[in-house]
Amino acid sequence: MKRSTKIVIVAIVAILVIAVFAAKRTGSGDLGTLQGSIDAAAHSLQDGREPLEIEHFDPSMIRENGKPLIIVMGESWCQPCLRMMPDLTELHRSTDDVEVRYLDLGENEEAFQHFPIRVTPTIAVFETEGKPFTPPADSSIDYIIYTYRDTGEHALTIHEGYLDRSQLEAMIEDLRNAG
Repeated sequence: MKRSTKIVIVAIVAILVIAVFAAKRTGSGDLGTLQGSIDAAAHSLQDGREPLEIEHFDPSMIRENGKPLIIVMGESWCQPCLRMMPDLTELHRSTDDVEVRYLDLGENEEAFQHFPIRVTPTIAVFETEGKPFTPPADSSIDYIIYTYRDTGEHALTIHEGYLDRSQLEAMIEDLRNAG
């Protein structure tokens, strides 16, 4: 390749890099406008809604919830938990009749006092006002039902392990049909 051709190619690449940098920095170019639109759309989806992640766990939030509740409990290093996050985020945003939330156990160690967590993710499922969820007999999800030792009364329903999008949707449908 001729030396003059190499110089022209380097100059064009340099001009493109400078133009992209300037557009991003000023926010006046298409990239800045696109990012602003994406940010605005994300914020509008969250308007009036609780954030997905529970920052400070308090068991009263389960009893005081006015609709069915799914709490996915995981940790920041948990690969299955991380794989579930995009689906959880979308379901949290798009599902109005069932609350979908995420609880980081590393940030909320007090949750270990309230839930039998043996693996992550562990998913707790509640009907309205914290009533333990009774799954249908024909459910495709493997639920574990815990009972109180002294009374035998239903205490808690959980699922242990990863669920893909279709399984999470099936869990939501199970919960909708319970009410």
